[in-house]
Amino acid sequence: MNSNSKWSDLINAQPMFDVLTLANKREQLGHYVARMEIGDTPGFQNNAINKLLLKYSQEPHRYSPSKGEPFLIDVLFETQWKQFAKTSYDISIAPANFLIMAALAAVTSPGDTVLIPDPGFPTYKLACDFLGLKTLSYSLYPKNSNVFPTINYVDSGIKNQPKVIIVNNPSNPLGIAYGGEQISSAIKSLIDNNVQMIIDETYINLVYDSTVAFIPNVDAIRIRSFSKEHCSPGLRVGYVLANQEYSKTIADFISLTISCAPKFIQMAIADYLSSNESSVFRESVTIEMKHRHGLLLSLLPDDAVLVKPNSAFYAMIETGNSEESFNFFLERNVATCPGSKFGPAANTALRISIAGNSDSLIRDFEILHNAYHEWRNK
Repeated sequence: MNSNSKWSDLINAQPMFDVLTLANKREQLGHYVARMEIGDTPGFQNNAINKLLLKYSQEPHRYSPSKGEPFLIDVLFETQWKQFAKTSYDISIAPANFLIMAALAAVTSPGDTVLIPDPGFPTYKLACDFLGLKTLSYSLYPKNSNVFPTINYVDSGIKNQPKVIIVNNPSNPLGIAYGGEQISSAIKSLIDNNVQMIIDETYINLVYDSTVAFIPNVDAIRIRSFSKEHCSPGLRVGYVLANQEYSKTIADFISLTISCAPKFIQMAIADYLSSNESSVFRESVTIEMKHRHGLLLSLLPDDAVLVKPNSAFYAMIETGNSEESFNFFLERNVATCPGSKFGPAANTALRISIAGNSDSLIRDFEILHNAYHEWRNK
């Protein structure tokens, strides 16, 4: 950051929310819009967590420790990361999107280089830009396979050797879960040279085939999200596992910024994750999303979806030009997100989310189908 720069110059918004605003405006004009632009989950009502939120909201709204409620942290070790010893690792609670920046801040210095996926979740690049970090990309799209690319530490294409690599598995926006063992092999050169890993595991429990997405045998910062996995994005609760040094820095960053996550939400989530209802709900989401992916693929030509999704809520629709097709689809009442917002590798595609209302799912898919064929035939 040079002396003439302002902090405001380095603050940029997630592009999906700009698209959401455009879709809202079109609805306000009286149009019915097939809402596929953001990873919202109106198609899934989580009644169990709603009841617990009501229960715990009746208690006094007191502060929590910045790192999170001890009860919830204990539950997360047991239900999410049981294989990690509590004496070596720690957990902090905050919105998962925020934890991306906090994790980067914990392991980097200004000017360090970070490897990020392309396409990848926009916050990776946005957070690096704000923190004064350089970025280099590794390409994931288009690839008609579920094989994670091999990345070597010594590579003529890498001018600045990386300090950190961010791996998003399963991938947003691709909706692909790569085999965790295969990723470990593909980045072994980086691991052997002590490149720090930040693994975004937000959708790791939403995989719809036999792929084991967990990346084993690596010392990494791991980020997960309650909000996505249990279809409660408005609760804004995620969690991060890190060694004790990094975890303290992350907790201090939480203290500096958001102070703490709301206590009643943390307590409700801890109670919920301790029950059988949480696994039953997640299984119901898995079954429904697998069905939706199958239905989507049956409605579109084979070459429309170059990477067949097996996880999360997303798919990439190949159009040849993401910005032009985005506007074309929106005019035909389909709200998507341009692939270019996730990186240059996907500037010929649109990302769609298919976690919308079940009552309108068929209608939405039909509108998408019609818009796509009109685009292809124009």
